[in-house]
Amino acid sequence: MINKQNLWFVLLFSIILVLSIFYISMNESDITSLTKMPQTDDTTLVVNESTELVALRVQSDEEDLETMNELQNILLSETASSIEKNDAFNSLLELSSNKGMEQELEKMIKDDFSLESFVKINGNNITIVIISKEHDFALANNLIRATQAKFKEYKYITVKFN
Repeated sequence: MINKQNLWFVLLFSIILVLSIFYISMNESDITSLTKMPQTDDTTLVVNESTELVALRVQSDEEDLETMNELQNILLSETASSIEKNDAFNSLLELSSNKGMEQELEKMIKDDFSLESFVKINGNNITIVIISKEHDFALANNLIRATQAKFKEYKYITVKFN
């Protein structure tokens, strides 16, 4: 009598048998061409402006996602006090607000200065990364002034050129 277990055994055994016959009947040159890895000595890494900015954005998004998960775990915890839950909720709101402001500042820099940038807000610290070959102090001062104009309170703004 044939049951499921015997049927699976026969099926797998027949697959192994067919593959074995195929392997045995192959020429030696076919086998070496299948197993040989192509060797390339030309290994170049191309890094352009958008690659660095994308890497910074991905790293920032991963950090923010980790922080959001921790805060959501606090909010959903049954053992957390109402004060802890309130603080976690406020932190989530601040994180969301910061993400929106970062995007707004990046758009402002793109529109006003025609530069690709990455902006990270952490409390009162704002870091702006600009991809530029020349390090222009006047440009940095203009970026700082334009960024500070978006806020009512004083922020510590850093401009980095890469």
